[in-house]
Amino acid sequence: MVAVDEGEFVLLNDLPVEDELADLLGTSMVAGELANLIYGSRASTPFVLAVDGRWGTGKSTLMKQLSDNLARRPDVETVWFNAWTASGVSALTGMLKLVLGKLDRNVVRRAFRQLRDNEVLGGSLRIGAGVAASFFRLDRALDQLWAQMSVDARAREQARDLLAQSLGAWVDEQTGQPRHTIVVFVDDLDRCGETTAIEICEAIKLYLDLPGIAFVLGCDLSVLSRISLPGAETGSHVREYLEKIVQVSYQIPVAPEATVATMIQGYAARSGTGHLLTEPLVALIGRQCAGNPRRVKRLLNSFVAEYQLDPRWREFGADGLMKSVLLQHLYPDLYREILRTTGDTVGDLLAYRSARYWLLNHGRQPSDEDVETGRHHLASYGVLQPSEDDPIEVWERALGQLEGRVPEAWRLLAGNEDCRMLIRDLGPEEERLRLQHRLRRRPLSTTPTPIDTSAVDGSRYEGLRLLWIDDSPADNELMINSLAARGAQVRTSTGTRQAMDLLPLFQPNALISDLGRADDEYTGFDGLRALRQAGYAGPALFFTSVVDDGRREGAEAVGAEITASSVRVNEWTEAQAATLS
Repeated sequence: MVAVDEGEFVLLNDLPVEDELADLLGTSMVAGELANLIYGSRASTPFVLAVDGRWGTGKSTLMKQLSDNLARRPDVETVWFNAWTASGVSALTGMLKLVLGKLDRNVVRRAFRQLRDNEVLGGSLRIGAGVAASFFRLDRALDQLWAQMSVDARAREQARDLLAQSLGAWVDEQTGQPRHTIVVFVDDLDRCGETTAIEICEAIKLYLDLPGIAFVLGCDLSVLSRISLPGAETGSHVREYLEKIVQVSYQIPVAPEATVATMIQGYAARSGTGHLLTEPLVALIGRQCAGNPRRVKRLLNSFVAEYQLDPRWREFGADGLMKSVLLQHLYPDLYREILRTTGDTVGDLLAYRSARYWLLNHGRQPSDEDVETGRHHLASYGVLQPSEDDPIEVWERALGQLEGRVPEAWRLLAGNEDCRMLIRDLGPEEERLRLQHRLRRRPLSTTPTPIDTSAVDGSRYEGLRLLWIDDSPADNELMINSLAARGAQVRTSTGTRQAMDLLPLFQPNALISDLGRADDEYTGFDGLRALRQAGYAGPALFFTSVVDDGRREGAEAVGAEITASSVRVNEWTEAQAATLS
Protein backbone atom coordinates (compact mmCIF):
# COMPACT_ATOMS: atom_id res chain seq x y z
CA MET A 1 0.00 0.00 0.00
CA VAL A 2 1.27 3.48 -0.91
CA ALA A 3 0.89 6.32 1.59
CA VAL A 4 0.78 9.91 0.33
CA ASP A 5 0.99 13.30 1.95
CA GLU A 6 -2.13 15.01 3.30
CA GLY A 7 -3.53 17.71 1.05
CA GLU A 8 -2.24 16.18 -2.17
CA PHE A 9 -5.73 15.43 -3.50
CA VAL A 10 -8.32 18.01 -4.61
CA LEU A 11 -11.99 17.85 -5.62
CA LEU A 12 -13.14 18.31 -9.21
CA ASN A 13 -16.02 20.64 -10.04
CA ASP A 14 -18.93 19.68 -12.29
CA LEU A 15 -19.11 22.93 -14.25
CA PRO A 16 -19.32 22.78 -18.04
CA VAL A 17 -15.91 23.20 -19.68
CA GLU A 18 -15.74 26.52 -21.52
CA ASP A 19 -11.96 26.70 -21.96
CA GLU A 20 -10.78 24.83 -25.05
CA LEU A 21 -7.46 24.08 -23.33
CA ALA A 22 -9.36 22.29 -20.53
CA ASP A 23 -11.48 20.28 -22.97
CA LEU A 24 -10.52 16.61 -22.56
CA LEU A 25 -13.10 15.18 -24.97
CA GLY A 26 -12.42 17.30 -28.05
CA THR A 27 -15.81 19.04 -27.72
CA SER A 28 -14.47 22.36 -29.04
CA MET A 29 -14.08 20.94 -32.56
CA VAL A 30 -17.73 19.84 -32.65
CA ALA A 31 -18.80 23.19 -31.18
CA GLY A 32 -16.96 25.00 -33.96
CA GLU A 33 -18.67 22.99 -36.69
CA LEU A 34 -22.12 23.47 -35.12
CA ALA A 35 -21.42 27.18 -34.80
CA ASN A 36 -20.60 27.32 -38.52
CA LEU A 37 -23.86 25.51 -39.28
CA ILE A 38 -25.99 27.85 -37.19
CA TYR A 39 -24.22 30.99 -38.40
CA GLY A 40 -24.49 29.95 -42.02
CA SER A 41 -28.21 29.21 -41.61
CA ARG A 42 -29.21 32.58 -40.13
CA ALA A 43 -31.43 33.35 -43.09
CA SER A 44 -33.46 30.21 -42.31
CA THR A 45 -34.46 31.30 -38.82
CA PRO A 46 -36.52 30.45 -36.88
CA PHE A 47 -35.24 26.90 -36.31
CA VAL A 48 -34.43 24.58 -33.40
CA LEU A 49 -31.32 22.43 -32.97
CA ALA A 50 -31.40 19.78 -30.22
CA VAL A 51 -28.20 18.60 -28.55
CA ASP A 52 -29.30 15.09 -27.59
CA GLY A 53 -27.51 13.06 -24.94
CA ARG A 54 -27.97 11.26 -21.65
CA TRP A 55 -27.14 12.55 -18.20
CA GLY A 56 -23.51 13.50 -17.71
CA THR A 57 -22.38 13.03 -21.33
CA GLY A 58 -21.24 16.64 -21.81
CA LYS A 59 -24.27 18.41 -23.31
CA SER A 60 -23.76 21.55 -21.22
CA THR A 61 -20.05 21.67 -22.06
CA LEU A 62 -20.81 21.46 -25.78
CA MET A 63 -23.53 24.11 -25.50
CA LYS A 64 -21.29 26.49 -23.48
CA GLN A 65 -18.52 26.22 -26.05
CA LEU A 66 -21.03 26.65 -28.89
CA SER A 67 -22.47 29.75 -27.19
CA ASP A 68 -19.00 31.21 -26.69
CA ASN A 69 -18.10 30.56 -30.33
CA LEU A 70 -21.27 32.22 -31.64
CA ALA A 71 -20.99 35.20 -29.28
CA ARG A 72 -17.69 36.14 -30.96
CA ARG A 73 -19.33 36.39 -34.39
CA PRO A 74 -20.80 39.60 -35.84
CA ASP A 75 -24.55 40.27 -35.64
CA VAL A 76 -25.18 37.38 -33.20
CA GLU A 77 -26.52 37.65 -29.65
CA THR A 78 -26.69 34.64 -27.33
CA VAL A 79 -29.09 33.97 -24.44
CA TRP A 80 -28.73 31.18 -21.85
CA PHE A 81 -31.88 29.80 -20.21
CA ASN A 82 -31.76 26.94 -17.69
CA ALA A 83 -35.06 25.08 -17.90
CA TRP A 84 -34.41 23.19 -14.67
CA THR A 85 -34.69 26.38 -12.59
CA ALA A 86 -37.92 27.51 -14.26
CA SER A 87 -41.44 26.47 -13.35
CA GLY A 88 -44.92 27.11 -14.68
CA VAL A 89 -45.49 30.33 -16.56
CA SER A 90 -42.12 31.65 -15.37
CA ALA A 91 -40.59 29.46 -18.06
CA LEU A 92 -42.40 31.42 -20.75
CA THR A 93 -42.01 34.87 -19.22
CA GLY A 94 -38.37 34.18 -18.38
CA MET A 95 -37.53 33.29 -21.96
CA LEU A 96 -39.41 36.30 -23.35
CA LYS A 97 -37.63 38.66 -20.96
CA LEU A 98 -34.22 37.28 -21.90
CA VAL A 99 -34.88 37.62 -25.63
CA LEU A 100 -36.36 41.10 -25.29
CA GLY A 101 -33.39 42.13 -23.16
CA LYS A 102 -31.04 41.44 -26.09
CA LEU A 103 -32.84 43.95 -28.30
CA ASP A 104 -32.06 47.64 -28.55
CA ARG A 105 -34.12 49.44 -25.89
CA ASN A 106 -35.01 52.23 -28.32
CA VAL A 107 -36.33 49.65 -30.77
CA VAL A 108 -38.45 48.01 -28.05
CA ARG A 109 -39.76 51.41 -26.94
CA ARG A 110 -40.79 52.33 -30.46
CA ALA A 111 -42.46 48.95 -30.96
CA PHE A 112 -44.32 49.30 -27.68
CA ARG A 113 -45.56 52.80 -28.60
CA GLN A 114 -46.66 51.69 -32.08
CA LEU A 115 -48.60 48.70 -30.76
CA ARG A 116 -50.20 50.85 -28.08
CA ASP A 117 -51.21 53.50 -30.61
CA ASN A 118 -52.72 50.78 -32.81
CA GLU A 119 -54.58 49.45 -29.74
CA VAL A 120 -52.91 46.07 -30.04
CA LEU A 121 -51.72 46.41 -26.44
CA GLY A 122 -54.88 46.86 -24.46
CA GLY A 123 -56.29 46.67 -20.97
CA SER A 124 -54.26 48.04 -18.09
CA LEU A 125 -51.24 48.40 -20.37
CA ARG A 126 -52.78 51.50 -21.98
CA ILE A 127 -51.54 53.80 -19.24
CA GLY A 128 -51.00 57.07 -21.00
CA ALA A 129 -49.27 58.65 -23.94
CA GLY A 130 -45.97 58.93 -22.12
CA VAL A 131 -45.85 55.36 -20.94
CA ALA A 132 -42.80 54.51 -23.02
CA ALA A 133 -41.12 57.88 -22.80
CA SER A 134 -38.48 56.51 -20.45
CA PHE A 135 -36.77 53.21 -19.81
CA PHE A 136 -38.21 53.20 -16.29
CA ARG A 137 -41.78 53.41 -17.56
CA LEU A 138 -41.08 50.85 -20.25
CA ASP A 139 -39.81 48.41 -17.64
CA ARG A 140 -42.89 49.05 -15.52
CA ALA A 141 -45.21 48.43 -18.45
CA LEU A 142 -43.37 45.23 -19.38
CA ASP A 143 -43.60 44.01 -15.79
CA GLN A 144 -47.35 44.47 -16.00
CA LEU A 145 -47.42 42.49 -19.23
CA TRP A 146 -45.44 39.59 -17.67
CA ALA A 147 -47.72 39.60 -14.62
CA GLN A 148 -50.84 39.38 -16.79
CA MET A 149 -49.48 36.50 -18.82
CA SER A 150 -50.07 34.05 -15.98
CA VAL A 151 -53.82 34.64 -16.05
CA ASP A 152 -54.58 36.22 -19.40
CA ALA A 153 -54.06 34.38 -22.69
CA ARG A 154 -54.41 37.67 -24.57
CA ALA A 155 -51.39 39.04 -22.72
CA ARG A 156 -49.31 36.23 -24.17
CA GLU A 157 -50.34 37.21 -27.68
CA GLN A 158 -49.52 40.83 -26.86
CA ALA A 159 -46.04 39.77 -25.74
CA ARG A 160 -45.53 37.91 -29.00
CA ASP A 161 -46.70 40.94 -30.98
CA LEU A 162 -44.23 43.10 -29.11
CA LEU A 163 -41.37 40.72 -29.91
CA ALA A 164 -42.39 40.41 -33.55
CA GLN A 165 -42.62 44.19 -33.90
CA SER A 166 -39.24 44.66 -32.22
CA LEU A 167 -37.52 41.97 -34.29
CA GLY A 168 -39.05 43.46 -37.42
CA ALA A 169 -36.60 46.32 -37.09
CA TRP A 170 -33.81 43.82 -37.80
CA VAL A 171 -35.24 42.72 -41.15
CA ASP A 172 -33.44 43.95 -44.25
CA GLU A 173 -36.05 45.66 -46.42
CA GLN A 174 -34.38 44.56 -49.67
CA THR A 175 -33.77 40.88 -48.88
CA GLY A 176 -36.50 40.35 -46.27
CA GLN A 177 -33.98 38.51 -44.11
CA PRO A 178 -32.97 39.41 -40.53
CA ARG A 179 -29.67 41.27 -40.19
CA HIS A 180 -29.14 40.03 -36.61
CA THR A 181 -29.72 36.70 -34.90
CA ILE A 182 -30.50 35.78 -31.30
CA VAL A 183 -29.51 32.22 -30.38
CA VAL A 184 -31.38 31.00 -27.29
CA PHE A 185 -29.73 28.11 -25.42
CA VAL A 186 -32.16 26.05 -23.31
CA ASP A 187 -30.33 23.59 -21.08
CA ASP A 188 -31.64 20.67 -18.95
CA LEU A 189 -35.03 20.58 -20.66
CA ASP A 190 -35.38 16.87 -19.86
CA ARG A 191 -34.71 17.42 -16.14
CA CYS A 192 -37.50 19.89 -15.43
CA GLY A 193 -41.12 18.97 -14.68
CA GLU A 194 -43.51 17.98 -17.44
CA THR A 195 -45.55 21.18 -17.08
CA THR A 196 -42.45 23.31 -17.50
CA ALA A 197 -41.20 21.24 -20.44
CA ILE A 198 -44.52 21.66 -22.24
CA GLU A 199 -44.57 25.38 -21.38
CA ILE A 200 -41.12 25.86 -22.92
CA CYS A 201 -42.06 23.88 -26.04
CA GLU A 202 -45.17 26.02 -26.42
CA ALA A 203 -43.10 29.17 -25.97
CA ILE A 204 -40.75 28.06 -28.73
CA LYS A 205 -43.51 27.10 -31.13
CA LEU A 206 -46.17 29.72 -30.44
CA TYR A 207 -44.47 32.83 -29.07
CA LEU A 208 -40.87 32.80 -30.22
CA ASP A 209 -41.27 31.22 -33.65
CA LEU A 210 -40.00 34.41 -35.29
CA PRO A 211 -37.37 35.30 -37.92
CA GLY A 212 -34.09 36.16 -36.26
CA ILE A 213 -34.36 33.63 -33.44
CA ALA A 214 -32.65 30.22 -33.29
CA PHE A 215 -32.86 27.75 -30.41
CA VAL A 216 -30.37 25.18 -29.13
CA LEU A 217 -32.02 22.68 -26.76
CA GLY A 218 -29.95 20.50 -24.44
CA CYS A 219 -31.91 17.39 -23.51
CA ASP A 220 -32.27 13.64 -23.68
CA LEU A 221 -34.90 13.29 -26.40
CA SER A 222 -35.70 9.74 -25.27
CA VAL A 223 -36.79 11.18 -21.90
CA LEU A 224 -38.59 14.14 -23.42
CA SER A 225 -40.57 11.86 -25.72
CA ARG A 226 -42.18 10.25 -22.63
CA ILE A 227 -43.84 13.40 -21.28
CA SER A 228 -47.60 13.29 -20.76
CA LEU A 229 -48.62 15.66 -23.53
CA PRO A 230 -52.27 16.80 -23.28
CA GLY A 231 -54.30 15.18 -26.04
CA ALA A 232 -51.52 12.74 -27.01
CA GLU A 233 -52.81 9.18 -26.82
CA THR A 234 -49.55 7.36 -27.63
CA GLY A 235 -45.83 7.91 -27.56
CA SER A 236 -45.83 8.39 -31.32
CA HIS A 237 -48.06 11.45 -30.90
CA VAL A 238 -45.52 12.96 -28.51
CA ARG A 239 -42.69 12.26 -30.94
CA GLU A 240 -44.70 13.90 -33.74
CA TYR A 241 -45.19 16.94 -31.52
CA LEU A 242 -41.44 17.17 -30.88
CA GLU A 243 -40.69 16.77 -34.57
CA LYS A 244 -42.76 19.90 -35.23
CA ILE A 245 -40.54 21.83 -32.81
CA VAL A 246 -37.06 20.38 -33.43
CA GLN A 247 -35.78 20.68 -36.99
CA VAL A 248 -32.45 18.92 -36.47
CA SER A 249 -30.77 17.06 -33.61
CA TYR A 250 -27.13 16.33 -32.87
CA GLN A 251 -26.62 13.25 -30.70
CA ILE A 252 -23.61 13.23 -28.39
CA PRO A 253 -21.60 10.27 -29.72
CA VAL A 254 -19.94 7.57 -27.65
CA ALA A 255 -16.36 8.72 -27.25
CA PRO A 256 -13.63 6.37 -28.55
CA GLU A 257 -11.87 4.31 -25.90
CA ALA A 258 -8.61 6.24 -26.34
CA THR A 259 -10.42 9.57 -25.86
CA VAL A 260 -12.16 8.30 -22.73
CA ALA A 261 -8.82 7.12 -21.33
CA THR A 262 -7.32 10.56 -21.98
CA MET A 263 -10.27 12.17 -20.21
CA ILE A 264 -9.93 9.92 -17.14
CA GLN A 265 -6.18 10.47 -16.95
CA GLY A 266 -6.74 14.21 -17.26
CA TYR A 267 -9.30 14.28 -14.44
CA ALA A 268 -7.04 12.08 -12.33
CA ALA A 269 -4.09 14.42 -12.89
CA ARG A 270 -6.17 17.44 -11.86
CA SER A 271 -7.38 15.72 -8.69
CA GLY A 272 -3.90 14.47 -7.80
CA THR A 273 -4.89 10.79 -8.13
CA GLY A 274 -3.11 10.03 -11.38
CA HIS A 275 -0.40 7.87 -9.76
CA LEU A 276 -3.10 5.58 -8.29
CA LEU A 277 -4.66 4.62 -11.62
CA THR A 278 -2.83 2.09 -13.75
CA GLU A 279 -3.67 1.75 -17.43
CA PRO A 280 -5.87 -1.33 -16.78
CA LEU A 281 -7.77 0.57 -14.06
CA VAL A 282 -8.25 3.55 -16.38
CA ALA A 283 -9.67 1.21 -19.04
CA LEU A 284 -11.91 -0.48 -16.46
CA ILE A 285 -13.32 2.86 -15.24
CA GLY A 286 -13.95 3.96 -18.82
CA ARG A 287 -15.93 0.83 -19.65
CA GLN A 288 -17.89 0.60 -16.40
CA CYS A 289 -18.72 4.33 -16.39
CA ALA A 290 -19.65 4.14 -20.10
CA GLY A 291 -17.35 7.11 -20.77
CA ASN A 292 -19.64 9.39 -18.72
CA PRO A 293 -17.53 12.38 -17.54
CA ARG A 294 -19.79 13.15 -14.57
CA ARG A 295 -19.63 9.60 -13.22
CA VAL A 296 -15.83 9.60 -13.51
CA LYS A 297 -15.55 12.89 -11.62
CA ARG A 298 -17.93 11.72 -8.88
CA LEU A 299 -15.89 8.56 -8.44
CA LEU A 300 -12.63 10.49 -8.08
CA ASN A 301 -14.28 13.05 -5.79
CA SER A 302 -15.52 10.24 -3.53
CA PHE A 303 -11.95 9.06 -3.14
CA VAL A 304 -10.68 12.57 -2.38
CA ALA A 305 -13.42 13.26 0.17
CA GLU A 306 -12.99 9.87 1.86
CA TYR A 307 -9.23 10.33 2.15
CA GLN A 308 -9.71 13.70 3.82
CA LEU A 309 -12.61 12.61 6.07
CA ASP A 310 -10.88 9.51 7.46
CA PRO A 311 -7.21 10.14 8.32
CA ARG A 312 -6.69 6.43 9.00
CA TRP A 313 -6.65 5.79 5.26
CA ARG A 314 -3.31 7.61 5.22
CA GLU A 315 -1.91 4.86 7.40
CA PHE A 316 -3.61 2.07 5.46
CA GLY A 317 -2.74 3.38 2.01
CA ALA A 318 -4.39 5.45 -0.71
CA ASP A 319 -4.12 2.56 -3.16
CA GLY A 320 -6.43 0.39 -1.04
CA LEU A 321 -8.90 3.24 -0.66
CA MET A 322 -9.03 3.85 -4.41
CA LYS A 323 -9.85 0.19 -5.08
CA SER A 324 -12.48 0.26 -2.31
CA VAL A 325 -14.14 3.27 -3.93
CA LEU A 326 -14.06 1.49 -7.30
CA LEU A 327 -15.79 -1.52 -5.72
CA GLN A 328 -18.42 0.66 -4.09
CA HIS A 329 -19.21 2.67 -7.23
CA LEU A 330 -18.86 0.04 -9.93
CA TYR A 331 -19.87 -3.17 -8.11
CA PRO A 332 -22.20 -2.11 -5.27
CA ASP A 333 -23.59 -5.63 -4.75
CA LEU A 334 -20.11 -6.98 -4.06
CA TYR A 335 -19.31 -4.07 -1.76
CA ARG A 336 -22.53 -4.68 0.22
CA GLU A 337 -21.70 -8.39 0.47
CA ILE A 338 -18.24 -7.61 1.85
CA LEU A 339 -19.78 -5.45 4.60
CA ARG A 340 -22.43 -8.08 5.41
CA THR A 341 -20.14 -11.09 5.72
CA THR A 342 -16.94 -12.13 7.47
CA GLY A 343 -13.80 -13.73 6.12
CA ASP A 344 -12.53 -13.55 2.55
CA THR A 345 -15.67 -12.60 0.62
CA VAL A 346 -13.66 -11.57 -2.42
CA GLY A 347 -11.84 -14.91 -2.37
CA ASP A 348 -15.21 -16.66 -2.22
CA LEU A 349 -16.27 -14.93 -5.44
CA LEU A 350 -13.00 -15.91 -7.13
CA ALA A 351 -13.47 -19.51 -5.99
CA TYR A 352 -17.03 -19.53 -7.33
CA ARG A 353 -15.73 -18.38 -10.71
CA SER A 354 -13.28 -21.30 -10.76
CA ALA A 355 -15.92 -23.82 -9.64
CA ARG A 356 -18.40 -22.54 -12.22
CA TYR A 357 -15.78 -22.76 -14.96
CA TRP A 358 -14.90 -26.30 -13.91
CA LEU A 359 -18.52 -27.46 -13.90
CA LEU A 360 -19.35 -25.77 -17.20
CA ASN A 361 -16.23 -27.10 -18.93
CA HIS A 362 -16.38 -30.74 -17.84
CA GLY A 363 -14.47 -32.78 -20.40
CA ARG A 364 -12.63 -29.75 -21.80
CA GLN A 365 -9.54 -30.08 -19.61
CA PRO A 366 -9.91 -27.18 -17.15
CA SER A 367 -6.75 -26.31 -15.26
CA ASP A 368 -5.72 -28.25 -12.16
CA GLU A 369 -6.14 -25.04 -10.17
CA ASP A 370 -9.76 -24.64 -11.32
CA VAL A 371 -10.51 -28.27 -10.50
CA GLU A 372 -8.95 -28.09 -7.05
CA THR A 373 -10.59 -24.74 -6.23
CA GLY A 374 -13.90 -25.96 -7.63
CA ARG A 375 -13.98 -29.10 -5.50
CA HIS A 376 -13.15 -27.15 -2.36
CA HIS A 377 -15.81 -24.53 -3.16
CA LEU A 378 -18.54 -27.14 -3.74
CA ALA A 379 -17.66 -28.78 -0.43
CA SER A 380 -17.86 -25.45 1.42
CA TYR A 381 -21.44 -24.99 0.17
CA GLY A 382 -22.46 -28.62 0.80
CA VAL A 383 -22.82 -29.53 -2.88
CA LEU A 384 -22.12 -33.15 -3.84
CA GLN A 385 -19.06 -33.28 -6.12
CA PRO A 386 -19.56 -35.06 -9.46
CA SER A 387 -17.01 -37.60 -10.61
CA GLU A 388 -15.41 -37.75 -14.02
CA ASP A 389 -17.61 -40.71 -15.02
CA ASP A 390 -20.92 -39.00 -14.13
CA PRO A 391 -23.21 -37.99 -17.01
CA ILE A 392 -23.54 -34.33 -17.95
CA GLU A 393 -26.87 -34.11 -16.07
CA VAL A 394 -25.08 -34.67 -12.77
CA TRP A 395 -22.64 -31.88 -13.50
CA GLU A 396 -25.50 -29.53 -14.46
CA ARG A 397 -27.35 -30.47 -11.26
CA ALA A 398 -24.28 -29.68 -9.19
CA LEU A 399 -23.98 -26.29 -10.87
CA GLY A 400 -27.65 -25.57 -10.24
CA GLN A 401 -27.28 -26.46 -6.55
CA LEU A 402 -24.22 -24.27 -6.20
CA GLU A 403 -25.89 -21.29 -7.88
CA GLY A 404 -28.86 -21.70 -5.54
CA ARG A 405 -26.62 -21.37 -2.49
CA VAL A 406 -24.09 -18.67 -3.35
CA PRO A 407 -25.08 -15.00 -3.10
CA GLU A 408 -27.13 -13.99 -6.12
CA ALA A 409 -24.64 -11.24 -6.89
CA TRP A 410 -22.02 -13.93 -7.60
CA ARG A 411 -24.01 -15.19 -10.59
CA LEU A 412 -24.24 -11.65 -11.99
CA LEU A 413 -20.54 -10.93 -11.48
CA ALA A 414 -19.09 -14.29 -12.50
CA GLY A 415 -18.73 -13.36 -16.16
CA ASN A 416 -17.56 -9.78 -15.58
CA GLU A 417 -13.89 -9.73 -16.55
CA ASP A 418 -13.45 -6.16 -15.33
CA CYS A 419 -14.64 -7.20 -11.89
CA ARG A 420 -12.27 -10.18 -11.90
CA MET A 421 -9.37 -7.91 -12.82
CA LEU A 422 -10.18 -5.45 -10.05
CA ILE A 423 -10.53 -7.99 -7.26
CA ARG A 424 -7.40 -9.87 -8.36
CA ASP A 425 -5.66 -6.52 -8.19
CA LEU A 426 -6.50 -6.41 -4.47
CA GLY A 427 -3.52 -8.69 -3.96
CA PRO A 428 -3.00 -12.07 -2.27
CA GLU A 429 -5.35 -13.42 0.39
CA GLU A 430 -3.61 -11.78 3.33
CA GLU A 431 -3.66 -8.33 1.72
CA ARG A 432 -7.25 -8.46 0.51
CA LEU A 433 -8.40 -9.80 3.90
CA ARG A 434 -6.77 -6.79 5.54
CA LEU A 435 -8.69 -4.45 3.23
CA GLN A 436 -12.03 -6.22 3.77
CA HIS A 437 -11.60 -6.14 7.56
CA ARG A 438 -10.83 -2.42 7.29
CA LEU A 439 -14.05 -1.77 5.38
CA ARG A 440 -16.14 -3.78 7.84
CA ARG A 441 -14.75 -1.86 10.80
CA ARG A 442 -15.33 1.49 9.14
CA PRO A 443 -17.34 1.46 5.87
CA LEU A 444 -16.88 4.28 3.39
CA SER A 445 -18.80 7.34 4.52
CA THR A 446 -19.25 8.79 1.03
CA THR A 447 -21.72 7.14 -1.31
CA PRO A 448 -22.16 6.85 -5.07
CA THR A 449 -24.64 9.29 -6.54
CA PRO A 450 -28.18 7.87 -6.50
CA ILE A 451 -28.59 8.85 -10.11
CA ASP A 452 -25.90 6.49 -11.37
CA THR A 453 -28.24 3.65 -12.20
CA SER A 454 -31.03 5.79 -13.55
CA ALA A 455 -28.62 7.64 -15.75
CA VAL A 456 -28.14 4.51 -17.81
CA ASP A 457 -31.80 4.55 -18.68
CA GLY A 458 -33.74 7.78 -18.82
CA SER A 459 -37.17 6.21 -18.38
CA ARG A 460 -39.63 7.91 -16.04
CA TYR A 461 -41.63 6.26 -13.24
CA GLU A 462 -44.47 8.76 -12.70
CA GLY A 463 -47.16 6.08 -12.34
CA LEU A 464 -45.28 3.94 -9.83
CA ARG A 465 -46.46 4.00 -6.18
CA LEU A 466 -43.97 1.82 -4.33
CA LEU A 467 -44.28 0.68 -0.72
CA TRP A 468 -40.86 -0.36 0.67
CA ILE A 469 -40.84 -2.33 3.94
CA ASP A 470 -37.55 -2.64 5.81
CA ASP A 471 -36.67 -2.28 9.47
CA SER A 472 -33.62 -0.25 8.39
CA PRO A 473 -34.86 2.11 5.62
CA ALA A 474 -31.59 4.07 5.59
CA ASP A 475 -29.84 1.07 4.01
CA ASN A 476 -31.93 1.58 0.87
CA GLU A 477 -31.73 5.37 0.74
CA LEU A 478 -29.72 5.56 -2.48
CA MET A 479 -32.12 3.35 -4.44
CA ILE A 480 -35.18 5.10 -2.98
CA ASN A 481 -33.78 8.52 -3.90
CA SER A 482 -33.01 7.27 -7.39
CA LEU A 483 -36.58 6.05 -7.88
CA ALA A 484 -38.02 9.30 -6.55
CA ALA A 485 -35.74 11.31 -8.86
CA ARG A 486 -37.33 9.48 -11.80
CA GLY A 487 -40.86 10.34 -10.73
CA ALA A 488 -41.88 7.36 -8.55
CA GLN A 489 -43.79 7.86 -5.33
CA VAL A 490 -42.10 5.86 -2.57
CA ARG A 491 -43.31 5.31 0.98
CA THR A 492 -41.26 3.41 3.54
CA SER A 493 -42.41 1.30 6.45
CA THR A 494 -40.36 -0.36 9.18
CA GLY A 495 -42.86 -3.18 9.74
CA THR A 496 -45.99 -4.94 8.58
CA ARG A 497 -48.40 -3.14 10.91
CA GLN A 498 -47.30 0.25 9.69
CA ALA A 499 -47.53 -0.98 6.10
CA MET A 500 -51.13 -2.09 6.68
CA ASP A 501 -51.97 1.42 7.89
CA LEU A 502 -50.47 2.85 4.70
CA LEU A 503 -52.39 0.57 2.33
CA PRO A 504 -55.72 2.46 2.18
CA LEU A 505 -54.01 5.87 2.24
CA PHE A 506 -51.19 5.32 -0.24
CA GLN A 507 -52.75 2.55 -2.39
CA PRO A 508 -49.42 1.16 -3.64
CA ASN A 509 -49.16 -0.67 -6.95
CA ALA A 510 -45.75 -2.27 -6.19
CA LEU A 511 -44.13 -3.57 -3.02
CA ILE A 512 -40.56 -4.36 -1.94
CA SER A 513 -39.87 -6.04 1.39
CA ASP A 514 -37.05 -7.45 3.45
CA LEU A 515 -37.34 -10.88 5.12
CA GLY A 516 -36.11 -10.80 8.71
CA ARG A 517 -37.07 -7.93 10.98
CA ALA A 518 -36.41 -7.00 14.57
CA ASP A 519 -39.39 -6.20 16.82
CA ASP A 520 -41.98 -7.38 14.29
CA GLU A 521 -44.37 -10.25 14.79
CA TYR A 522 -44.28 -10.93 11.05
CA THR A 523 -41.41 -12.22 8.95
CA GLY A 524 -41.31 -11.03 5.37
CA PHE A 525 -43.32 -13.97 3.99
CA ASP A 526 -45.94 -13.81 6.74
CA GLY A 527 -46.09 -10.05 6.37
CA LEU A 528 -46.88 -10.26 2.66
CA ARG A 529 -49.62 -12.83 3.37
CA ALA A 530 -51.13 -10.42 5.90
CA LEU A 531 -50.93 -7.52 3.44
CA ARG A 532 -52.60 -9.58 0.72
CA GLN A 533 -55.40 -10.46 3.13
CA ALA A 534 -55.69 -6.73 3.88
CA GLY A 535 -56.25 -6.00 0.22
CA TYR A 536 -52.88 -5.66 -1.51
CA ALA A 537 -52.97 -7.60 -4.79
CA GLY A 538 -50.03 -6.11 -6.69
CA PRO A 539 -46.54 -7.42 -7.52
CA ALA A 540 -44.00 -7.94 -4.74
CA LEU A 541 -40.25 -8.39 -4.52
CA PHE A 542 -38.22 -9.53 -1.53
CA PHE A 543 -34.82 -7.80 -1.30
CA THR A 544 -32.56 -9.72 1.05
CA SER A 545 -28.90 -10.46 1.59
CA VAL A 546 -29.08 -14.20 0.93
CA VAL A 547 -31.16 -16.13 -1.60
CA ASP A 548 -31.29 -19.93 -1.53
CA ASP A 549 -33.69 -22.60 -2.77
CA GLY A 550 -35.80 -22.51 0.41
CA ARG A 551 -36.26 -18.74 0.21
CA ARG A 552 -37.13 -18.91 -3.46
CA GLU A 553 -39.83 -21.46 -2.66
CA GLY A 554 -41.11 -19.26 0.17
CA ALA A 555 -41.34 -16.23 -2.11
CA GLU A 556 -43.07 -18.21 -4.84
CA ALA A 557 -45.62 -19.49 -2.32
CA VAL A 558 -46.76 -15.92 -1.58
CA GLY A 559 -46.68 -14.82 -5.22
CA ALA A 560 -43.46 -12.80 -5.10
CA GLU A 561 -39.98 -12.68 -6.53
CA ILE A 562 -36.79 -12.59 -4.46
CA THR A 563 -33.33 -11.15 -5.06
CA ALA A 564 -30.13 -10.15 -3.30
CA SER A 565 -29.05 -7.82 -6.10
CA SER A 566 -29.66 -4.08 -6.22
CA VAL A 567 -29.29 -4.36 -10.00
CA ARG A 568 -32.28 -6.71 -10.06
CA VAL A 569 -34.24 -4.28 -7.85
CA ASN A 570 -33.69 -1.59 -10.50
CA GLU A 571 -34.73 -3.96 -13.30
CA TRP A 572 -37.84 -5.05 -11.38
CA THR A 573 -39.03 -1.51 -10.58
CA GLU A 574 -38.43 -0.48 -14.19
CA ALA A 575 -40.54 -3.42 -15.38
CA GLN A 576 -43.36 -2.50 -12.98
CA ALA A 577 -43.28 1.13 -14.11
CA ALA A 578 -43.37 0.04 -17.76
CA THR A 579 -46.63 -1.87 -17.20
CA LEU A 580 -48.22 1.37 -15.98
CA SER A 581 -47.18 3.57 -18.91
